Amino acid sequence: MIIPRRNAHWLGMAGVGLATTALLVALFSFVLANPNDYFFLPAGDGLQSYYATAYYAFYDTGHHFSGMNYPFGENFTYPNLQPLIAVGINLLQRLGIPAAEHTVAITNLLALLAVWVTPLVMYTILRRLRMPVVYAGLMALLIGFLSPQIQRLGGHMSLSYPCFVPILWYCILRMQEAPTKLRWYVVFVVSSLLMGLVMVYFLACGCFFLLGHVLVLFFQRPRPMAMLWRMTLAALLPLLLFRGWLWLTDPTTDRPPNPYGFLVYMATPSGVFTPALSPLRELWAALLPAGDISFEAMSYVGLVATGIALVSGFRVIRHVWKRRGHKLHLRRAMPTPLYTSLWAGGLLLLFSFGVPFIFPWFSDFVKYLGPIKQLRALGRFAWPFYYVFTAYAAYYLYRLWRYQRQHGVSLLALPWLPLLLIIWASEAWINVSTKAREVALGAGARAFMDRDNNLLVNYLSWAGKKPSNFQAILPLPYFNNGSDKIALPGSEASIAETHRMSIATGLPQLSSYVSRPSVDQVLRHVQLLSSPLLSKPLLKQFPSDKPILLLVAPGILSPAEQRLVSLARPLVASAEVKLYELPLAALAATTRAQERAKAAALLPTLPVRTGGLRATTSKGVLLQSYDNSPERRGRLGAGGFYEPDWKFSILYDGPVPAPADTGRYEVSVWMNGKMPEGYGNMQVKQYANGALVDHQVADARHSTEIDGDWVRVAVPIRVQSGVDRLEVLYDNSELLVDDFLIRPLDTDVYWVDERGRLILNGYSLEP
Repeated sequence: MIIPRRNAHWLGMAGVGLATTALLVALFSFVLANPNDYFFLPAGDGLQSYYATAYYAFYDTGHHFSGMNYPFGENFTYPNLQPLIAVGINLLQRLGIPAAEHTVAITNLLALLAVWVTPLVMYTILRRLRMPVVYAGLMALLIGFLSPQIQRLGGHMSLSYPCFVPILWYCILRMQEAPTKLRWYVVFVVSSLLMGLVMVYFLACGCFFLLGHVLVLFFQRPRPMAMLWRMTLAALLPLLLFRGWLWLTDPTTDRPPNPYGFLVYMATPSGVFTPALSPLRELWAALLPAGDISFEAMSYVGLVATGIALVSGFRVIRHVWKRRGHKLHLRRAMPTPLYTSLWAGGLLLLFSFGVPFIFPWFSDFVKYLGPIKQLRALGRFAWPFYYVFTAYAAYYLYRLWRYQRQHGVSLLALPWLPLLLIIWASEAWINVSTKAREVALGAGARAFMDRDNNLLVNYLSWAGKKPSNFQAILPLPYFNNGSDKIALPGSEASIAETHRMSIATGLPQLSSYVSRPSVDQVLRHVQLLSSPLLSKPLLKQFPSDKPILLLVAPGILSPAEQRLVSLARPLVASAEVKLYELPLAALAATTRAQERAKAAALLPTLPVRTGGLRATTSKGVLLQSYDNSPERRGRLGAGGFYEPDWKFSILYDGPVPAPADTGRYEVSVWMNGKMPEGYGNMQVKQYANGALVDHQVADARHSTEIDGDWVRVAVPIRVQSGVDRLEVLYDNSELLVDDFLIRPLDTDVYWVDERGRLILNGYSLEP
C-alpha cells in the first residue's frame, strides 16, 4: 500500500509522539504515577522554585510575591516561580479548584510535557528541511533527548523547557518561507512573551536568535528588505513590551546594576563539543586533556555532531586554500533556511562565549550594556546553536548517505550510519537517564507541601501559639542570596524547613532567595543580625508589633545568630528544628546608652594618643579616617577612600602598630554598600624580612554589620613572630571605604568625630 506523502508525515509525527511517550514512561514512571510526591531537586534552586510557585498560588495575587523579603515582598518576575504557571495555578485555586495543593504535580508534569513536545517540534523542523519521514523522526528523538536543557530539570525548573527554543526557531523558518504572512510574526511575538513569563532568558534567546537571522540575511543578495523590517520588529517588540511591563509593575529602583557572572557563566568550546556526563567524560579525559565543564557552559551537541564539525571545518579550510587568489564562493550544500540559521546560531554561540567582551579592548564596554548585563548567564545563549547544529549534523549524515546510495554503494558498505546513530542514541540515553536517576531521589514532596499535617504547626499549638500570633519567619542559619552584594548561604536544613513552615502557615520569610533584589532592602534585612550597637530601622516598617517566629535548624550558628537566639523565648524543640518567639522590642534594643555610660566613667582615665584616640590598653592601634582625602563621600566624616578601577587597592602598607605584640588583632574597614559593583574581599598579608608569612582573606559578601549604607568588613589576624610589615589590600572596583582601623581584639578604641560624636571601635554611640 502506498501511503500519501501528507499522511506519511502525520504518521511519522504520531510515531515520534508514541516513541517519546514510551521512553518517558519507562524512565519517569514513578513521577507519572505520583507526580505530587517528587521534587526534581529537593534542595537549592529547585526547592526554592517549588516553594515560590506554591506560596504564590496559595497566598498572593497580581504581580506581587510576598513569601520572601518581608515586609516588602517582590515583583513575581524575580523569584524562580515561573509567573505564567503560578498565575494559572492561582487562578484555578481562586475558582475553587484545589490546584495549589498540586503545585508540585503541575510543575513536574508541565516540565515532562515540554520534554515530550520537543521531538515533535524538531520533527516538523527536520521535515521542513527536506528529510524523509522515518529518518526525521529518529533524529528528532535523538536531538530532543540529548538536549542540554534536560539537565536543568530540577535545578532550574524555569529553564527546563527544551521545546521553547525549537518552537521559536520553527516560527523563524516559517517567516522565511512566507515573508508576507503576518501569522508567524504574531506567533513569534506572542510565544516569546509567554515564554518570557516563564523565564526571561527564553524571550531574550529567541529575540537575539531572530536578530541574528536579520543580520545574516542582510548580507545576502538580493536583500529581502521588507522581510528584514518585519523580522526586526518581531524581534524588538517582545523585548520592549517586556521591559515596559517591568517598568510599570516593578517599583524597585535599586536592583544591582552589575550582577556577577556576565563574563563568568559563559559557554566554552569544551562545553559545546565535549561530553560532560559520566562515563563519557572520563573516557574523553583519558584520551585527550580535558578540564572541568561548568554547569552554565554545557550545551553539548554530541560526539557525532562534534565529528561533523571537525570534518566540515576541514572541508571549508581546504576549499579556501584551493581558492586562494580567487573570489571565494562557499557552496550551500543545505537548504537556505538551515544555512541562515546555522550562521545566526553561530553568532549567538560567539555571544555565549563572551565575544567580543572577553577581549581586553572591549571589556570596558561591559559597563555600558545596561539591561543586557542582567542576562549574566551568557552560556544559555548557546542553546539555539545546539538545536541548529544538531539539525545540520542530521542533514549532513542524510546527504552523505543519499550521495553514496545514488552512486551505487550497497547497504552492506554503509555500516557507518547505524554505528553513528547508535553512538548518538547512547549519548541521548545517558543524558535523560542520568536525570531520571537524580529525580528518583526526590521523593517526599507530598509530605513536605502538606499544609494540614505539618508537625511543627502542631507542636506550636502545644506551646499555646498559632501562626497568626507571628508576622514572619526568621531562619537560622540565616540565608540571603541573589543580590550579588550580600551572600549568606544559610544551610540546606534552614532553607528547607523555612520553606516548609512558610507554606504551612502562610507566614512570609524575613530573608531573601531571589534574583537581584533591592540592595537597600537586603541591607536592612541583614542588619537584623548586626550588633546591638546598631539600630534596626527595618523594624519600624513592620505593619504590626507581633513577634517574629525564629526557626533554628541544625547547623553552626555565628555569634550574631547566637545572640538572636539568646533574645528569644523557646517554644518548640524537635529533631528537625527549634522554634522561638522573638519580640520586636528585644531585637530593636541597643546597648549604646550603656556604652556611653561606660565611656563617661572610663575616658578620663585614658591618655590621649595621636589623632585624639584613646585606648583601653597600652597596645598599638591605628586609625585612618581619610578626613583630608579629596573624596568627600565619607561615613562619619566628610572624607573617604575611593578607587574606581578594578584593582588591589592598598589600604595600608607599613609597620605593625605594636611590633613586639604577637596577639590577636582585627583589621576592619567600612565599605559603602550602595556602590554599583559587588563587595569584593579584603586581604591582610604579614611579612617578616620581606618574606610573606601569613595571608588572610575576608569575603565581604558574608558581612552582617550594617550601618546605614555602610558594611563593615573585618579580618581577624594573629600577628606572627618577627613580622615587621602589614599590607592590607581590597580587591574590588568602584571601591568607597572609610574608617580603617587596626586594633588588638582585647582593646577598645574611642575617638570623637568631626561632628562631635563619640565613636567606639568605629561605631557611633550617639542615639
